[in-house]
Amino acid sequence: MKALLLAIFLSLVAFATAQDDLSTEQPVFTPTTKVDTSRVHVVQKLGAVVPLDDSFKDETGASIKVGDILKQRPAIILPIFYRCKGVCSVELQGLVATLPNVEQKIGKDYDVIVLSIDPQEGPDLAKAKKESTLATSTNFKGTDNGWHFLTGSLANIRRLTDALGFYFTYDAAKDLVTHPSGLMFVTQSGTISSYVLGASYNPAQLGHNINIANAQKLGAKVQDVFLGCVHIDPITGHRSIVIERFLSLLALLTVGGIVTTITVLGIKSRRAHAS
Repeated sequence: MKALLLAIFLSLVAFATAQDDLSTEQPVFTPTTKVDTSRVHVVQKLGAVVPLDDSFKDETGASIKVGDILKQRPAIILPIFYRCKGVCSVELQGLVATLPNVEQKIGKDYDVIVLSIDPQEGPDLAKAKKESTLATSTNFKGTDNGWHFLTGSLANIRRLTDALGFYFTYDAAKDLVTHPSGLMFVTQSGTISSYVLGASYNPAQLGHNINIANAQKLGAKVQDVFLGCVHIDPITGHRSIVIERFLSLLALLTVGGIVTTITVLGIKSRRAHAS
């Protein structure tokens, strides 16, 4: 029993040391860093119509309108920014990992629009992101025409994201973006049919929402989930407050589990001695 307690104590020390090392390698935000959820959140605007005539640049540098993309089929819209080292990457990677298992086919049944919400990003970054994305799976071979990596002016980005109910903040002086996370499903007519919030997806979930958009119908509102890049500095790569909270929760759960284990073992030991 003493040996077990010693091992648990050493594990706690090691865990705490690892957390300190992690914080040293990537500075955390000060306690004053807070999320203004009145400005950074998602409002599910089912039935609203997105602007179809505003021009963006695609990954080739060509001008393109959302209405042009939606002429043939509905689309999934993912608002992120390409230099993001936080939740944006998790969202895109989660989508990329899930889509090969979706029954419907990209470029045939639906399109994917990845929208940069950072107006300082251009077609060069969009092109690199598209190339790296399509290279992740052989299932994406031949689907190039179904992917659209867009950049644009802040005014056009705002008009589209506001219509989607995707509200974020942008600090032009510091080039900092603070945003929520989620996917929006849009019909061929530009009507918002459904949402998937957060950064975790499954094939059945996405397939169901694609079918809703294809049928020109509206889905049900989903439970609100806030997960997003509260602040990601593209130069320093600081973690967001959301990730910090996750690490703190993980630490608490680890300590809690160890305390529970010690308590249970102590009770068993006393019962064994009593018998």
